Amino acid sequence: MSQVNTEFEGDPEYEQFEEYVDQRGCAKATAKSYRTSYRKLRNIIGKNIKECAQDTLIKAVMAAVENVNSQQALLNIAIICREKIFLMPFDELVDQRTMNKETVQESLKMNNLFKVLPTLDEFDNFIESLWQKSKHREYIINFLIRHCNVRNQDLIFDIVDKKADTKKLNTNYIWYDRKNMRCVYIRNCYKTAGTYGKKEISIDSERFIQSIKKVKNFDVFPITDDPNKIGYYIQKFSFNQLGESNLLKIIINHYKDQITKLKEISMNRGTDLNTLLTSYNINYTDSIPEHVTDDPNKRVHKI
Repeated sequence: MSQVNTEFEGDPEYEQFEEYVDQRGCAKATAKSYRTSYRKLRNIIGKNIKECAQDTLIKAVMAAVENVNSQQALLNIAIICREKIFLMPFDELVDQRTMNKETVQESLKMNNLFKVLPTLDEFDNFIESLWQKSKHREYIINFLIRHCNVRNQDLIFDIVDKKADTKKLNTNYIWYDRKNMRCVYIRNCYKTAGTYGKKEISIDSERFIQSIKKVKNFDVFPITDDPNKIGYYIQKFSFNQLGESNLLKIIINHYKDQITKLKEISMNRGTDLNTLLTSYNINYTDSIPEHVTDDPNKRVHKI
């Protein structure tokens, strides 16, 4: 009895899917996740995705997978295949994904209601203590989470001395610009790079620059080259070991009434404003609050 081809090497539909993923130019970790989800969906349904009706796909996914986020990943693959590759109807799949999204948001809302997190002042005091203790690696990580509002993957970066060394499109960098006494944080690889493109943030904080100078000749960055391991290290080094997601909630909650600051965080992170307020605001409401202000006097100092 021959074994089932779970890797789908040489499978025509999988090769079409591979070609689509490659052409999108998405981040390495995202591409890997797409491929894993594709194989999982194919093994669930037992045949080509294009040969499977929408209602059958939905029933198979819902029966085989309990976790809603995992269901979403599989539904996304089915939608990609039908919409982008085979130009087939996909409306029922989108409807199911939307219903699942509402379930996820309601769960986030309930979790946020019961989550008690430290204040932003406590986070800032922790960053200050890292500086005082000369813990430069930890200082850099927490500074970037605090002021650049980044995800775990964004914190995989190389430190370089020349702008000419920032050319690889699959790499993030911190360029120490001696001439202008600043650091330029360049992100090519992050979760929503396909939507928002390359991001650059100029950092002229004297302490941050000094920390970069202290560590750049030591083998401490990148922390890891493996996107699957970076979350472990960031949680380990972060304030109260909360990880970047919970630290972002602290930041969002502090600035929840300041639309200018929220827009800045949205731009820094590469996340739309409504997602910030629904997924990361621990005082979540169903939409952007009417009392959110654009008062320039409430803006914090620039990086």
